[in-house]
Amino acid sequence: MIDAETGEDGEPNEHLVLSPQQSPTQAFSDAALEDKRAESTHSIDKCDLVPAANEMVDNETSKIIADPKAPDAPAQLEPSRPVGWTTRKKLLLSLMLVTQLTVSCSFSLLAPFFPTEAEQRKKLSKSQIGFIFGCFQMSNLIMAPLFGKYLSLLGVKYLYISGLFLSGGCLICFGILDRAPAGPSYLALCILCRALGGVGSSASVTSGFAIVAQEFPHAIATATGLLEMVNGAGFGLGPFVGGALYEVGGFVVPFAAVGATMMLMSVMYIFIFPSIKSARRAYSGSLLSLIRIPAILIMSMTVFFAFFGLAFLDVGLGPHLKTFNLSVIVTGVIFMTAPILYALTAPIWGWLVDRGHAGRIMIVVGNLVCVTGMVLIGPVPIVGKSHLWLTILAIVILGIGFACSQVPVFRDMLMTAR
Repeated sequence: MIDAETGEDGEPNEHLVLSPQQSPTQAFSDAALEDKRAESTHSIDKCDLVPAANEMVDNETSKIIADPKAPDAPAQLEPSRPVGWTTRKKLLLSLMLVTQLTVSCSFSLLAPFFPTEAEQRKKLSKSQIGFIFGCFQMSNLIMAPLFGKYLSLLGVKYLYISGLFLSGGCLICFGILDRAPAGPSYLALCILCRALGGVGSSASVTSGFAIVAQEFPHAIATATGLLEMVNGAGFGLGPFVGGALYEVGGFVVPFAAVGATMMLMSVMYIFIFPSIKSARRAYSGSLLSLIRIPAILIMSMTVFFAFFGLAFLDVGLGPHLKTFNLSVIVTGVIFMTAPILYALTAPIWGWLVDRGHAGRIMIVVGNLVCVTGMVLIGPVPIVGKSHLWLTILAIVILGIGFACSQVPVFRDMLMTAR
């Protein structure tokens, strides 16, 4: 018979100590409750596991179990199954994928027709049009660190849904601006709508990364790869969807259709989006102290220069393709090549990272591949004359290399920050 206070081996039981007011039955219930709470806490840091002399660590579940080879070991219980892709997690990730697809599509929606409309009808210069495009990402850059710092105070679910609602509303307002008079007032209203839309996008994307880190701790790179897949698909489909809706109903229709869809999704998410638990406190530390970590700084520069290089394609690829006398449809297909390849290969890189392959080596190789694509797309004088097949090959290389270099970054930065 096992004594309640000493255990099976006669030694004092550290997990079951009876107080004068506590019966053995209550003590067993409290101990079982504590064990259940401990098992529900998932940590990816296995260094915290310190087995006793007659215990061992299960490699599959990362939990301490009795060693059957140890002397005087108690009867071994069947280990609990590792946390997998439950129905709740599948629903959560599915909703996030739909959101990411819509948000990225809304960003590139206006690329096919807005520059022409703004220049011819509203008399805006190319630099002013470029600033309208850029203020969206500028507001993202400013607000993302603030949302990240106070994410737990604001609430992950609230920030995610409200950001989606704000982005959709600003998109509809941007479409209505077609009726505004030309001049400085039109420029100011366009910048305001795009900047507020960037704030909403920043709220959704920042909270989305937090959800991935919290809900998928054992498959961070896989979940990130899937999100990046639909992100690339959205950027590729955005110009096509925007151009098609513009041909059907004019300037207002693309923004009204996509914006209304985003707002409707945000209202639905209030009722169907799973609850996300988070500590109600702000994170300590500052952004400056985080950037001072060498690995974080290097990864940040990797992301910065990758997107900086892609921005050149938005401006220069169109005029470059005009030298080949291509139709509008063929030009659009070439523009979609890199985002589609990014979308197709991102889950593969994420799966490889989560299976223990060296993420930092993948980042280095991906950056080198991107450099090769940039050298060939011009091409540089030592390569020779420009050819259409060479340009397409360079775009293919860029799409694959960009996914390889960017997908492992988030997981690496998260692990380094911890």
